[in-house]
Amino acid sequence: MVNILITDGIIVTLDDQRRIIQDGAIAISGNRILAVGKSEDFKKRYKADIIIEAKNKVIFPGLINVHTHLFQTLLKGLGDNLSLTNWFNRAIAPFAPELSSEDCYVAALLGCIEAVKSGVTCINDFMYVHPRPKLSDQVIRAFLDVGIRGILTRGIVDTGEDIGLPEAIIQDTNDALEDCKRLIQEYEGFADGKIHVWIAPGSIWYATPEAFKKAKQIADKHNVWLSTHCAESSSVVELSKRKHGMSELEFEEKVGFLGSNVQLVHCIWLTGRDVRIMKRRAVKVAHCPIANMYLADGIAPVPKLIRAGIKVGLGTDGAASNNNQDMIAVLKHTALLHKVHTLDPTAITAEKVLEMATLDGAKSIGLENEIGSIEPGKKADLILLDFKKPNTVVMHNPVSTLVYCATQENVDTVIIDGKIIMEGRKIKTVNEEDVLKASEEAGELLVQRAGMFLKFRDRPWRSSL
Repeated sequence: MVNILITDGIIVTLDDQRRIIQDGAIAISGNRILAVGKSEDFKKRYKADIIIEAKNKVIFPGLINVHTHLFQTLLKGLGDNLSLTNWFNRAIAPFAPELSSEDCYVAALLGCIEAVKSGVTCINDFMYVHPRPKLSDQVIRAFLDVGIRGILTRGIVDTGEDIGLPEAIIQDTNDALEDCKRLIQEYEGFADGKIHVWIAPGSIWYATPEAFKKAKQIADKHNVWLSTHCAESSSVVELSKRKHGMSELEFEEKVGFLGSNVQLVHCIWLTGRDVRIMKRRAVKVAHCPIANMYLADGIAPVPKLIRAGIKVGLGTDGAASNNNQDMIAVLKHTALLHKVHTLDPTAITAEKVLEMATLDGAKSIGLENEIGSIEPGKKADLILLDFKKPNTVVMHNPVSTLVYCATQENVDTVIIDGKIIMEGRKIKTVNEEDVLKASEEAGELLVQRAGMFLKFRDRPWRSSL
């Protein structure tokens, strides 16, 4: 007896042979994939509590969003036409001190719902704003309520007064690190391994060398991962040279931060030496192409990193710089951005983009033994897409159709950890309508508390170049 039997679908496995199985079937027992094969055989072999007829649907491994900031779902549309530092000072800094526990919970609920509806089964939330205690706990609460596989990356902000960071979000280094340890003790491996906790000195412009050094010590002691924003813009590169006399990668290597359990976010403004350091230290990369374009940060040398053997996953980044959690959109933007940047249509293929969003994404967060492909023994994190819609008919190639044709409206069913979280595009775990209403109210009140309500309501029309 199996819990769920999926039959009659096209399965894009992402296994070692990259098999695509026509008339395929998947047997799920508990939270893991029991077997993958042909429908004709499985219908005879297995009895199931739930049978999902996947005729006319394509089944992929769940997409993995390796980097975002869920609190920003309340701040959509407030950061238009700004460079990174101006964006932070105008679209984040006024609101961050006002964030309440309920704001963070509702924002994370909304972001997780949107993620699931775009085929995401695992999300990594880099939570760096802590104006009051235990805001990270509210993100984890939302992970559990929605049912998504979640990584809470606890950010550390312990400096930055000189560049305009609000005092309310700058913490004492040791206080922030103690909270990291608390979160690890309470939540690492929670919910049968569905929840993980990482530590993240936010960036060289708002985290001290002490934060980088101590974060690495704690992460290694507790066997958890680390993350930081790196080489995100030319201005940050110049800041690193002024503060440390070297690039960010060189600084991070000097303080002993780098290693195979480190994810570097963005990695746009890299030198050849930086790439060599990354390869030598086996660090991983989170590539967020839409946010990089929105802020005009630049284009990460992703094809070069991949050729160097560096694992690269895909992220949306936060909704104040994307401005959504739509991973289907990220797929197409990734492929097209690097094709046009290199003037090479083969720079990144649809197949490679899908790998970056699934198996390579899993490798970039240390979960490749659990998720990222449809294989026996792995966690049952699957998405079923309906390609019998105007935007995806005719389907000659399911991978190309996903990357270049699909939108999140094609995502029909989402299974996470062996549980059906969305079916027929309806979220089954939380009341979506209630979350939308609560989020809208929370966003309006947050802007009012920050004293920015009228300013943004009366924003002038900008069409001049």
